[in-house]
Amino acid sequence: MVLAFLVGGDLDPRLRAAFGPQACVVADGVAKGPMMGELLEFAHRQAGVRKVSRVALIGYSAGCQRVRALYLSGVRASAYLLADGTHASWPPEEWQIGWLRGIASEARAGRALLVATHTMQAYTERLPKGRAFCSTARVLRIATGWPLDRAGPLDAPAVTTEGALYVYSYASADIDAPAHAAQLVRVVPELSARHLGPWLAQHGQHKRAPRSLLPLGLLGILAALFVASPPRT
Repeated sequence: MVLAFLVGGDLDPRLRAAFGPQACVVADGVAKGPMMGELLEFAHRQAGVRKVSRVALIGYSAGCQRVRALYLSGVRASAYLLADGTHASWPPEEWQIGWLRGIASEARAGRALLVATHTMQAYTERLPKGRAFCSTARVLRIATGWPLDRAGPLDAPAVTTEGALYVYSYASADIDAPAHAAQLVRVVPELSARHLGPWLAQHGQHKRAPRSLLPLGLLGILAALFVASPPRT
């Protein structure tokens, strides 16, 4: 199952091509909205989905906040694509960085796939007090420990990688709405096809046994299976 946030139906053909006929793709055109239980129920009701073996989470821009909210609620996916949306408050708070560090650590070890992108727009950090927020580039620098000081055009971005962790750095002006929009219309489908589709297909080959498929008869139980036990405080 592929869950994409702030991604409209106009990308549906390209996402389906990226993930193949076996995947159920649920694209939500808004940043905030239903969480895992409701999303699974929607897929069951609208698409007849009865079993789920792997989950990919995609966020564009503010849609990455839904991915973050799902992760912080305990959801763990096989693959993540975060397209120019890893913003945080200014200055950033640890919880806004820690979730990315966690996924990056899993990806470096090959236990999950994380593909994150950023442009070089930093104007957000110079907005008036109370409106400023941390740029996607800075958040990814902090979360990965990489300088991410090189960037390239859409056809040749700078790519930093370790294990199954990929950060794509795209050149842009300091304020650049077209560069940000290109992250949705071009980068999301391209990187889905390049990384997420093959990752899910490859790792699915090792999960042929019936026990790897989770029945959708009791959606509340299924949602719980996707959620790790939260740490006690």
